[in-house]
Amino acid sequence: MNAQYWTYAAMWRELRRLAGLYPRLMTVEVIGQSREGRDMAGVTLTNRDTGDAASKSALFVDANIHAGEVAGNAVAMYWIAWCLENYGKNPEATWLLDDHTVYVVPRISLDGAELYLTTPHHVRSSPHIYPYSTPPDGFVEEDVNGDGYILMMRVPSSEGGFVIDDLDPRVMRPRRPGERGGQYYHLFPEGRIDQKTQSGSFSSWAHARPARRQGMDFNRNFPIRWAGEKGQPGAGPYPLSEPELRHLTAFIHRHGNVAAYVALHTSGGVILRQPSTGEDATLSETDRLLFTRIADMGAEVSGYFADSNYHIFATGHEKVLMPGAADDWMYDHFGVLSFTLEIWNLPKHAGARGYAEYGVRKLMELKPEEETEDDRKIIDWVSREVPEQGFFAWTPFDHPDFGRVEIGGLNPKFVVQNPPPALLEEECAHVSAFLTKLGLSTPRLELREVKVEEQAPGLYRIAVEVVNSGYLPTSSTAKGRELLLEGLKASISGDVRIVAGTTPAAIGHLDGYGAQDGWAPPHGQRGAAEWMVQGASGTQVEVVVDGPRAGRVAATVVLGKE
Repeated sequence: MNAQYWTYAAMWRELRRLAGLYPRLMTVEVIGQSREGRDMAGVTLTNRDTGDAASKSALFVDANIHAGEVAGNAVAMYWIAWCLENYGKNPEATWLLDDHTVYVVPRISLDGAELYLTTPHHVRSSPHIYPYSTPPDGFVEEDVNGDGYILMMRVPSSEGGFVIDDLDPRVMRPRRPGERGGQYYHLFPEGRIDQKTQSGSFSSWAHARPARRQGMDFNRNFPIRWAGEKGQPGAGPYPLSEPELRHLTAFIHRHGNVAAYVALHTSGGVILRQPSTGEDATLSETDRLLFTRIADMGAEVSGYFADSNYHIFATGHEKVLMPGAADDWMYDHFGVLSFTLEIWNLPKHAGARGYAEYGVRKLMELKPEEETEDDRKIIDWVSREVPEQGFFAWTPFDHPDFGRVEIGGLNPKFVVQNPPPALLEEECAHVSAFLTKLGLSTPRLELREVKVEEQAPGLYRIAVEVVNSGYLPTSSTAKGRELLLEGLKASISGDVRIVAGTTPAAIGHLDGYGAQDGWAPPHGQRGAAEWMVQGASGTQVEVVVDGPRAGRVAATVVLGKE
């Protein structure tokens, strides 16, 4: 496995290389093009010798929906290679590809990620101009000193809200109420004033309002509680307005066997589960159990924290929490067990407080002195563990708009947002462990018994019993049971006439072992169907049981054969 950050061309070379090495285990297809014409990859992993991909329940993973979250793409690529290289060697990799299917879209924000990886720039999702038709005047982030990074600027000013920390001059602390008599600074990202309209002579500060240029946020563009641009910046002009998301959602719709979903993001070091709309009681009892137990399993094998979207992000100020998000869409509209996984936790590594452990609301309650204490810990850790290009010393620069400034601070791309390259493999391995366990938790059908009994000359009873030996129910969740129009079906085919029974016969949904109750028999994991048929002795009859998210199992029986 190769843990690295992949440019577009390098990613496609690696995907084609792996598909060539493991043709029975992997296929890669182009599922559409980005706004700028780059090919979006869709990867399918399964052992085709044990059944085609659609005949097995599946885990779907996507990554890098936000341009700068390239560690998600790195994890997806690493995990694809891990599954392939460990097939036949590692039992979990072997079980996963023999008995289940994995679908991966390793990069959604193709254009934005390429910009992020090959220039100093950073956009949220897509580089195209949005929400304005023409770029507005104002302040834009820019590598003004040409060192290849967009860092932070501190600009001396008597009305500045920040001051150099008394204990660590690398740290900028908030100016205290009533504090006077010192050197104070404005603190904001490195950038410049971009003004195309004509106006009178004013100070640069008069034009320093942020000018949103590339404000599209793919993960606010899904058709779930969509709020529009005023309700949620980045939401897009209408749900699924972006070509990348239309290709992604079409891919999901074409693969109805998806029973679990993970979106790979950065950063935070947390496995985020449902619900997003309130306390856990908003879920059914069954779904609360499924989400919490699988998230807790993920925390154990990955070392990450785990909690609900609501507990982590709700502050009480929002009308709707993260409208238009993919994991909410997958659960609320399809009933698929869905997670967002935030890779990399810089504060935890440094011994500081992070939102994954405390939640955003508690972090908002920190005193400025506590925030400064955490900043000291982070800069100390980075300076020690990432001595090169981790922290940039504050360096004077003659700025064309703001005069004499200093530029410096933490590496925003490969310290703050993504792990430093030296620590990337560790993150990839931790997250891959969770993805593998989750894939193994999806439904798994087994035919436990297929009987043929002759009732009279030329008259036979055929009976089948099927069991779900997976952790999740065949509907994925209790909500999925409500939303799916059909459950498992049993059917027979062959040169026979059905005298009693129907084909297909409805079995319904089966529980997984995750729903077992020590006080009651596990009757919900098994289903059965039977038929009376007329046919000649020696006739072959195929018995099939299948379901949208459960896969397909089949057996052939011979009439008149004991």
